[in-house]
Amino acid sequence: MQLVKRAWWVKAAQWRNWPLLVKLSVVLVVPVVGALVLGVLRVQADVALARSYEDIERIATLRVELVRALTAIQDERNAAMRGWVDLGRIGEQTDLAVARARDAVEQAPDLGTGPSQRYENVVGALDLLPYARKVADGDGLVVLSAYNAVTNAVIEFDRALVGRFPDENLTSASIAVNELQAVREQVGIQHAAGMLGVRDGTLTAGEREMMVEADVRLDDNLRDFRATAPAELRSLYESTVTGTPVTERQLLATAARSSAPQFNREAWDSASSATGDLLAQVTGQAAQRLRAQSGDLATSIGNRAGAESVLLLTLVLLAAGIGGVLGRYLVRSFTVLRRTVLDVAADRLPQAVAAIRAGRSEEARIEPVPLHTTEEFGQLARAFDRVNEQAVRSAIDEANLRSDLSSIFQNLSRRSQGLVERQLKQLEQLEQKADDPEQLSNLFRIDHLATRMRRNNENLMVLSGAQLTRRFTESVPLTDILRAAVSEVEHYQRALVRSAPGVRIVGYAAGDLIRSVAELIENATTFSPPDSQVLIESRLAEDGAVVVEVLDEGVGMSDADLREANERVAAGGGVDVPISRQMGLFVVGRLTARHGIRVTLNRRADAGLSASMLVPTTLVAAASAAPTRPARDGTPVGPLSGVLQTSRSGNGSGPSAGPGSVVAVEEVAGRLELAGIHVRLHDLPLANTPASILFTAQTPVDPAPQNPAPQGPAPGGAGDFTWLNRPLTSSSAAPQQLAPPPPSETAPEPGPGGLPKRVPRGQLLAPPANPAANPATNPAMAPTVTLPAAKPPGTGPTADRPARDAARARGFLSSFQAGIRDSQNRKEER
Repeated sequence: MQLVKRAWWVKAAQWRNWPLLVKLSVVLVVPVVGALVLGVLRVQADVALARSYEDIERIATLRVELVRALTAIQDERNAAMRGWVDLGRIGEQTDLAVARARDAVEQAPDLGTGPSQRYENVVGALDLLPYARKVADGDGLVVLSAYNAVTNAVIEFDRALVGRFPDENLTSASIAVNELQAVREQVGIQHAAGMLGVRDGTLTAGEREMMVEADVRLDDNLRDFRATAPAELRSLYESTVTGTPVTERQLLATAARSSAPQFNREAWDSASSATGDLLAQVTGQAAQRLRAQSGDLATSIGNRAGAESVLLLTLVLLAAGIGGVLGRYLVRSFTVLRRTVLDVAADRLPQAVAAIRAGRSEEARIEPVPLHTTEEFGQLARAFDRVNEQAVRSAIDEANLRSDLSSIFQNLSRRSQGLVERQLKQLEQLEQKADDPEQLSNLFRIDHLATRMRRNNENLMVLSGAQLTRRFTESVPLTDILRAAVSEVEHYQRALVRSAPGVRIVGYAAGDLIRSVAELIENATTFSPPDSQVLIESRLAEDGAVVVEVLDEGVGMSDADLREANERVAAGGGVDVPISRQMGLFVVGRLTARHGIRVTLNRRADAGLSASMLVPTTLVAAASAAPTRPARDGTPVGPLSGVLQTSRSGNGSGPSAGPGSVVAVEEVAGRLELAGIHVRLHDLPLANTPASILFTAQTPVDPAPQNPAPQGPAPGGAGDFTWLNRPLTSSSAAPQQLAPPPPSETAPEPGPGGLPKRVPRGQLLAPPANPAANPATNPAMAPTVTLPAAKPPGTGPTADRPARDAARARGFLSSFQAGIRDSQNRKEER
């Protein structure tokens, strides 16, 4: 037993290991504080109550003086009704009692609005006393009315002080005192009226009515007194106001209400005076008891407030001592746990997860919480350590799973990408050999689908976190980027590229910008009416940045969806790939985040959406800064800036074409293919694209040609496709200016796909006189490409640019021209 008791004491002494519930029960911080507040409020309430009872005691003293003053006034009235002429001595007693009452009023606390008005009435009524004394030997009814006015004012003032006693017992006693004063007043009125009638010889009707009314009010006041007075006060009244004088006065009063009252003056005066004295005695004793009870309550409440203050102070000091020791430990333990939890949640755990995702799993370690007790805080710390370990293990497993999935996606994407590239090359060979226009058109469609498949594979690689190999080695004109993006979408015919500023985008960002713009155009064409156009506009900002906008007339998005889409794009791709229909926005966010390009989606005023891309100035190169690039055979070629540029005459009436315009088409495909982007003529927005610039004015590659084009509209301008019907000369011949076709009488109407609808045989040249000159019957007249003759370096327009592969360009364009020409002929024959 001794050992068990000792172990219990040892355990109790180790308060640091107490359960948390025990510590909280010991400390009781909140209950102590609450008890302190309530105790202080209770003490303050007791002190205020004690002070209020002191004020009540002064009110009770005032009422005692009012009882004495009222008794003196009633006695003076009785003397006046007896016919006494000299009221000097009794009047002095009345004035002394009134003066004492006035002193009590001045010492009393604030009486309030109602009692103050009643007191003013008393002061005004007291002015009638000198007048009543002066005419005491005159009209008795007038004298009686004057004294009654004074006594009524005093009684009303006393009744106004009844509600100043908050205690229930005091309130009952206060009401009883006032009722006793009213009872004595009614007895005094009957006494005075009877004495007045006896003095005059008989009771008048008015005096008799006055006695009847006084008797009725007397009964009412006695009833109210018995209903409200405390038991001891009722006992005092019943034991005091009794006897022969009271009974005799009641009999005489009953006889006085008859039509011919007969009673003795001395008997009436004696019985009424004795009854009034008994009532004055009971009223005085009741007022004295009321004052004594008020004083006792004030003293007891003051003593209770003092005792409560001492007890409260003792409890607070005891609780502060115990709570100071235990509370300090609890607060310190909680602070350590809180600081550690917040540090882990805000810094250490995110850093560990980031290190795991970066492949540095050995750095992903979280230190345990520095609490080593066995109570609730220690148990919570150990549980939190286990949670951290599990979180780190989960992050490692997730990183491994992400790595495996990314590897799978990359492997599948690269395999599919290789197959698509092989398919594109095979399609290119088939297109070169195809003679049937419809077959060639189908091959073009398949080629375009393959291009879109390649972009989807690249998107999958972007989602898996891989870096794409399609990068430009030099800056690319913004126009080339926008048109290359149009060529990678399904409904490229609906995309309209507005004129772009003559700026270039750095090579390492051009590929990602093409894919981002393509995704936005794809989204715009998908969610817009099939007969609407998607506008691609671009402009320069004030700081030199480039703003690219993709405008559509689609169904738009709600405010919540638009806000979510902007947040997704602004997040820069993050690490969590969303499983939704807005996967393209994730790709755009990840691609643009690499280069600091800001993308914003907004609702247009009329209908549809506006996707705005802000390309920073760090990615914008000057238009003149066009470095040369090596060709696929290693020979340096000219800048890319003139490939898709539009030049117009000074008056803006039409385009002008130079000798290098035909080669520029092949140059676009070659240069984009060098960067890993497989684009051919049908991929670029040619005739199928509104406002195509490849069949309008082309800026020559050489900035200083030997034979500049003349000013004004040139043959073969915008919208004129008759140059496709012309025979091309050999590549070894000197460049020649092609003769313009004969003018047509009517403008051709646009047909499907954006190509002009030709009038049957309307744009064909006249049949040659010599059938051998017809290219259709003479193979020697096969279409060829007119290329400038080779000149020594520095002596011609191609001094800064090596010669192109003429045979390749000729064969490519010849196949394209033949396909379009055959297609037109078949339509005309139908």
